[in-house]
Amino acid sequence: MKKSLICINCPRGCHLEVAVNNGEVQVSGNQCPRGITYAAQEATDPRRMVTAAVPAQPGMPCAAVRTSAPLPVAMIPELLNALYRMQLSAPAKRGDVLLANWKDSGIDVIFSADFPQEY
Repeated sequence: MKKSLICINCPRGCHLEVAVNNGEVQVSGNQCPRGITYAAQEATDPRRMVTAAVPAQPGMPCAAVRTSAPLPVAMIPELLNALYRMQLSAPAKRGDVLLANWKDSGIDVIFSADFPQEY
């Protein structure tokens, strides 16, 4: 499998070529070692930070949440569906855990702002 990527780990934005053959990852086009790490991760186990606005009871603003670490891309739709089905009512502080160890990933969903926020 071959993939073309643009590295996002530094301002250079190197154009990378990644090939995965029998579990071996080969990267070309990188100008620093971070490009190799980025390309290997992206080709074998892509992950993303997830941010969302979780619904609250009527009359309350949505709650801003995020994952504590990048989540595997395949798990994102299921997480977002679970978050969007919630209806929060209890107050929470920034950094409080909403969902601990999501699907045994070791990743928490935490509040990124106090809820409810005062305007």
